[in-house]
Amino acid sequence: MECGGFLKPDERPVTGLTTLAPLTTLTTLTRTEPGELRLPRSGWLLRIARGSAGRPALEVHSGAGLIDVSVMTTLSVSPLRGGRHSGRSATRWSVAWGQLPPGADVVEATFRGWRHGLSVQALTVADAFWVAEVGDRFRSVTCSAGTTLVTARVVREPRPRSR
Repeated sequence: MECGGFLKPDERPVTGLTTLAPLTTLTTLTRTEPGELRLPRSGWLLRIARGSAGRPALEVHSGAGLIDVSVMTTLSVSPLRGGRHSGRSATRWSVAWGQLPPGADVVEATFRGWRHGLSVQALTVADAFWVAEVGDRFRSVTCSAGTTLVTARVVREPRPRSR
């Protein structure tokens, strides 16, 4: 299955009670193999696969291995599946991902920290999922898609497995 429907990232400050500052511009995702995308800051790999009944599935892989598998469904949509950050590594990044809710074609992800935050338009993957990656560490992320608004904590990336 081909990955499609990519949107240009739109990093801009969000007005509100806290001061939110824009960070560096999100670079283009790298296609490694058909149906695979590599995130530029974290190096994480997204794979498009087939789930049960031939439905699209998104596999999220970090340096530690498989983090999440989301199969497209209309029964119980998980608009925000997860959020991770780089921890104490030299390269600072945060990433969030989820499934597009029915009727929503654009997702805005707002990452928040203690003193700052950043709102970006997420990239649509395979017309069923979304991913957002930014160049700093944040504590929470809020996903806004259509009438859906979901917030979750952004946790540290798991340690890579030793082989």
